[in-house]
Amino acid sequence: MQIRRIRTLIDPSERPTGPRRVGAHAQVSYTRLGQNRGNPRLWLEGLRLNRCGFKPGERFRVELDLVNRQVRLKLDPNGDRTVSQRQRQVEDGEVRRTPIIDVTGGALAEVLGEGTRVRATLAAGEIVFDLHPVELAIEARERRTREHVAQGFLTEGTLCAGAGVSTLALHDGIKAQGLESRVDWIVDRDHRYLEIAAVNNPAITADTRLYEAALEELEPQLLGSQDIVGLSLPCTAHSKAGKAKRKLDNPEDHPTDALAVYGALRIIDAVNPSVIVSENVADARGSATYSIFMSYLNAQGYVMYEALLDNEQAGSLENRTRWWLIGISRGLAEGFDIESVPTYARQYASLDQALEDIGEDDPRWRAYEYLADKALRDAAAGKNFKPNVVDASATEVNGLTRGYARVRQTDVRLGRDDGLQRLLTPVEHARAKGIPDYLVNGFPVSVAHEALGQSILFNHAKGLGEAIGAHLRDLPVVGQLPLKPVAPAKPIVEPAELDEHEEPESSFRP
Repeated sequence: MQIRRIRTLIDPSERPTGPRRVGAHAQVSYTRLGQNRGNPRLWLEGLRLNRCGFKPGERFRVELDLVNRQVRLKLDPNGDRTVSQRQRQVEDGEVRRTPIIDVTGGALAEVLGEGTRVRATLAAGEIVFDLHPVELAIEARERRTREHVAQGFLTEGTLCAGAGVSTLALHDGIKAQGLESRVDWIVDRDHRYLEIAAVNNPAITADTRLYEAALEELEPQLLGSQDIVGLSLPCTAHSKAGKAKRKLDNPEDHPTDALAVYGALRIIDAVNPSVIVSENVADARGSATYSIFMSYLNAQGYVMYEALLDNEQAGSLENRTRWWLIGISRGLAEGFDIESVPTYARQYASLDQALEDIGEDDPRWRAYEYLADKALRDAAAGKNFKPNVVDASATEVNGLTRGYARVRQTDVRLGRDDGLQRLLTPVEHARAKGIPDYLVNGFPVSVAHEALGQSILFNHAKGLGEAIGAHLRDLPVVGQLPLKPVAPAKPIVEPAELDEHEEPESSFRP
């Protein structure tokens, strides 16, 4: 069989990576380049084959286009291929003839790759097989990231960024491994947090675009492609406290946060990152939200890694455990080890080393009699809400939350011998999490505590940035990837007609 090659010498950079136009068509099938007796195989049966002219016995030719990654079948009375058929008896002895397209041979893998998903577009007189959109997206993002690494940088964007703590931490971790991190955009629905990021966060430059929006309302096409996307889906619906406060049976019942995952997946589809870094409370792990999220990323060609990181890894005073989920595009994932995330030494051995110089007569020292009275009432009622007062020698403090400025019973307070207490200042709060304290300078106490209270331990994301940066830095660059030889196509032998019990034979014989 003579297969017409449109072009056989190609520069990989010429291969299409963007959206492809599809003209008038009668059918589109998303399928896979299969195998038959060790040879790649394309297979279609019935449906709109007859309508497109591919009737049993009709002749066609095969064209291979290595530049556009297409296998084209065109009706041709002089073609050297024939449409096969399957015969079945139906009512009244009538025989139904179902057309079958069966093209097999090593040359197919030269165009489409081995075992890949493909798209078949059927139109009058022509069938075009090309890469499945997911396979095309995988090729595009991996090539882009390899090219960026070769140039010494990675691009980064963050969803639900807050004040950009995780953005800065990832940026610093990547930079520690010799790669520049360019933050192209951040998204958050609270303008106050975006203002902190824009004013104080060194990872956010004048070129970084800010989007004040909920994820589900943001137009994904505004963002542009990125190498790394970080996201922290809202945790209030997943935490025990958040579910209890809202009386939620399921996180997906939350009135404002349930749609965030839908928005995130739309954005990921459009942005097509090579690496996704996600953080949430540990209880989010088993939710329907994250089951859908992880299943979808897996279907889109990401290899998933998980870790529970705490203050032992972060070297922080605050004890905060978070579930981290990392997705790396499958062609870049080999060799990545989530256990390579570094553990950091303590910056502050005890709380007193992180404290600002607050005088004993400062008005922030208070008796908080109403909290003492509430503690007695709670104890009498059998409630487990106990005061959380620590002294300056404490080597660890419990979680400092978004509502910390409201002075609640279970919030950490610094006590002294005379019974007076105070909240930690925003600077002390930042230090407890390992966050650079300049990040909240110049902002109201309540806003600073809110932004910090829903942030990560800084060294969680910095450590992940180091692990990811080191892994990507050491990948082969474009042009140095090993090529796998593909066997040439074998001569054709026309398949026999099939009855209803037979499996079709290959169009090419080994």
